[in-house]
Amino acid sequence: MNMINKVRIEIGGSTYMISTAEPEEYVTKLAFEVDEQIRDMQEKNQNLSINEALVLCALSYIDSYKKSEQSCDNMRSQVTEYLEDAARTRIELDEARREVDRLSRELTSLKKG
Repeated sequence: MNMINKVRIEIGGSTYMISTAEPEEYVTKLAFEVDEQIRDMQEKNQNLSINEALVLCALSYIDSYKKSEQSCDNMRSQVTEYLEDAARTRIELDEARREVDRLSRELTSLKKG
């Protein structure tokens, strides 16, 4: 059973209390990264409000998430194809071994006869 941690974080000048099963260090690191991204956005555009910066930050993160998800799906498809190819190759190898065995027996039979 996961223990719930209460973690205090600060993002964009506001403090939040987060309840999470994740380790405190992990959550504070995430909060730091979000806060850093917001500060960078606001430094580049000083007319950007905190809410606008948060929305842009959220869009950036969801974009990264969606692209990562798509990349994972592509990798899963490739792995599935590789496994199917390996299975077909194994079947072909087994058939070739049976044919070699059959031909060896036939050759032995011909040599005896």
